[in-house]
Amino acid sequence: MIAVTGAAGKTGRAVLAALAARGVETRALVRPGSVAEATETVPVDLADARQVASALTGASAVYVIAPNVHPAEPELVANVLAAGVPRVVYHSVLHPAIEAMPHHWAKARSEELLYASGADWTVLQPCAYAQNFVRGDALRVPYSLDAKFAFVDLLDVGFVAARVLVEPGHSYATYQLAGPELVSVAAVAELLGVRAEQVDVNDWYLDTGLRGYARDALGAMFTYYDAYGLVGNSRVLRMLLGREPTRVAEVLRR
Repeated sequence: MIAVTGAAGKTGRAVLAALAARGVETRALVRPGSVAEATETVPVDLADARQVASALTGASAVYVIAPNVHPAEPELVANVLAAGVPRVVYHSVLHPAIEAMPHHWAKARSEELLYASGADWTVLQPCAYAQNFVRGDALRVPYSLDAKFAFVDLLDVGFVAARVLVEPGHSYATYQLAGPELVSVAAVAELLGVRAEQVDVNDWYLDTGLRGYARDALGAMFTYYDAYGLVGNSRVLRMLLGREPTRVAEVLRR
């Protein structure tokens, strides 16, 4: 039985689907009120260590997805590790050790917990998903339209997650999952046939409905993106897929 935390989100759903395609029994750990397609579904508050331990009883492995931009991600990961599941695969992020982006930095701290846990661990570090772009009359982002990114296909990430969970040979590995090309938002807009618009980050701060840590962390991320983008190398992803990683244009055509 393989458990997946955060299983109702888009990443969790992709991992569950990839595991199901391999005939693996799965246990979806979800927030109360959420649903997921799995062999078993268990509502759980990841901040409650006792709930987490109970939900993970009998699992042979767990894929750890924390809630997006959570202010206490290392604490949530610590609760999962305390449950004693022998095999742990952690969903991190491309280049976690960038202190200028607080939610990346939190994932770096979470990775350190894995290293000291005694578990058989693997870390996956994906770039932002090509699926994140919402179709509309324009693509509006609060950073440079020309900044470059190694956008990755969510389905490729799901396939890799299932592979490292099921197949041997991935213990104590950290895998960067970057797409096969460096692409800007301007280029994505051209592929979609819409215009690209850069929003002033200060206007984003005023207009967003987010507050507190989530707003500040995303604002810091946009400032970093504006200066540097987020680039990576696709060689590791190509090796894990056994084929060429999916390009952004192909994802957008689905």
